[in-house]
Amino acid sequence: MARVIHVRVRGVAPAERDRLQDRFSDLTTSREWRDQLPWLADAASTDLFAQLFFEQAVAAELRDDLQGTDLSAAGFIRVAGDETDALALVFVLRDLSERFSCRVDIRDPDNPIAKLRTVDLLNGRLRDRRALESILVRRPIFKRMRDGNRIEMYPPRALGSAFGTIDGADGERRAWSFLVHGMRDSRPSFLEAEAEALRMWRGLRFLE
Repeated sequence: MARVIHVRVRGVAPAERDRLQDRFSDLTTSREWRDQLPWLADAASTDLFAQLFFEQAVAAELRDDLQGTDLSAAGFIRVAGDETDALALVFVLRDLSERFSCRVDIRDPDNPIAKLRTVDLLNGRLRDRRALESILVRRPIFKRMRDGNRIEMYPPRALGSAFGTIDGADGERRAWSFLVHGMRDSRPSFLEAEAEALRMWRGLRFLE
């Protein structure tokens, strides 16, 4: 069953709106999503649904806090049968939080991992200043392909596996490893590792 992840972006200067939306679009369109492409609505949205969604999000915040709101953008995504979609969204949002020095609130109430149901990022880090990777699971994540096969993704802090071993230069421990048809490689981030794993998988499929 699909679950819904809710997103709130706060504290982005109005002058940075276009740059934020462009960066978000660049990152989300660089990969394939199983159910739907993520989106962010803001005060300048031209789509009617996005306009109404953002207006309602602002109104809801004002009801809770009469002092005002710093909400800059809001959205949601359905995740259907591919946990890597949920991870990719979180890493896309971490990029925005770092790049635009803003706060991002992620609500994933149906996430099977309790500590990932609420993730608050400020300047790309958790509220207690730890790296996002410190709360991620330490087991392989399986990206299920449409033909029934799967790609194994290994978090930087994976336990008991050589695939979780990090390079000494990776002080933030952001590098992910992957396994495709018995071949292992790694990249500096989840999004880069996933993209390379898919390139290898498609190349090997072409050779079959």
